[in-house]
Amino acid sequence: MRHHRFGALRRMFVALWVTLCGVTATAQTAPLLAAADEWPPFSGVDLPGQGMSLDVIHTVLTEAGYDVTTRVVPWARLMGDADIGQFDIIGSLFADPELEEYLIYSDPFFLTEVRLVQPVGETYAFTTVADLRPFSIAVGDGFLYEDEFDRATYLEKHVVTTTLQAIQMVAAGRVDLTLDSVDVVRHTITHDDPNLKDRVTFADGVLARQDIHMAIRRDVEGSQEIVDAFNATLAKMRRDGRLETLLMRHVQR
Repeated sequence: MRHHRFGALRRMFVALWVTLCGVTATAQTAPLLAAADEWPPFSGVDLPGQGMSLDVIHTVLTEAGYDVTTRVVPWARLMGDADIGQFDIIGSLFADPELEEYLIYSDPFFLTEVRLVQPVGETYAFTTVADLRPFSIAVGDGFLYEDEFDRATYLEKHVVTTTLQAIQMVAAGRVDLTLDSVDVVRHTITHDDPNLKDRVTFADGVLARQDIHMAIRRDVEGSQEIVDAFNATLAKMRRDGRLETLLMRHVQR
């Protein structure tokens, strides 16, 4: 995920789940509520099934026998104090060891690559994060990409609010590079600004490979059993090909 995600921020997640640890678990009498923020193609209010992540969560848990409701909400609301305890499951997550104290992660259901985006005609190359020192790079506000890159305060980073804005800045020559999940970049160009297709391209090399998970609050009644059921059903759907069919509804590969 971008916030935490690749998410905002890890410390906001930690603060949220610390607070949740003080909430008393009650029996599950209402549908599980799974939520994610707007991050196409992984989650989005106008996407089929509200995006890959929520579609997978709903499909797998429904088959496993659970009643699930999904919702796409702004990141600020997802992490807001007023909504603590409202959401049982968070979708579109990258693994984060700091969050495992408060969340139980499922097995991953998708692997995405985080790559740099450059103008067509350029051949920027890098082997290490330090090799990016000469370049100006547009980054999302609150987005996390890869640990070393995120900690690299010596890089020239220009903060923007959306992936589209970052790609447009690269195309216009206002920055040298940006980065995001390749699936997010492709979706953004295809659906938001197709003219960018002939103006930007991926630089050689992969900055990170990130698994996409769901995670459930530890204080939810039966949380471990829910994750176990999710994982078992996910494995079954992977073996019989239904998971691949479901994933291909959402990504261009």
